Amino acid sequence: MDAMDALDASAERMVQLVRQVEPEQWNDPTPCTEWNIRTLVGHLVATRQAYCALLSGAAAAELISFAERQDEAAGTDPVAALRTAVASVRTAFAEPGALERTVHHPIGDIFGSQLLALLIMDSVIHSWDLATAVGVDAGLDEQLVNQVYAFLAPRAEGGALYASGLFAAPGRPLPHGATALQRLIHLAGR
Repeated sequence: MDAMDALDASAERMVQLVRQVEPEQWNDPTPCTEWNIRTLVGHLVATRQAYCALLSGAAAAELISFAERQDEAAGTDPVAALRTAVASVRTAFAEPGALERTVHHPIGDIFGSQLLALLIMDSVIHSWDLATAVGVDAGLDEQLVNQVYAFLAPRAEGGALYASGLFAAPGRPLPHGATALQRLIHLAGR
């Protein structure tokens, strides 16, 4: 699956999952212990807004302002806010030269194609978080899950994935016969 198809597939599933949130669930906890469902969706919105800014030349330090707004980024209509953010970031990545452009991410200067891989990873892992919090099947495409796993696994082997502080090292052994999604979620420390 090429990167733009992976972006579309991961975004589509993420929006479908947000549509499944019942009104009384917005304050429910998620596997991201510091976030409830509304804050998780706000993170998804704010991240996409931030990546649009990065692709437009924003400095890495500007991402802090997006992170600070994630509590309210979902607004009064989280589905609409996420759909708008998904469409905007898709447009930004589809611009000519966007994937070759250097962007200033907090992890360092990277190409737009690497930023896209980070966004796809964010979408897939947080879709699982959201599905788990809502109590529904994640429904993630296995090819997409394998693609994200292939992106993360080399970073986990060297320890860089966990040194970033964005992921916790797995706290328990991987179950025998684990599915692709279970392997990915285990790798991500969930």
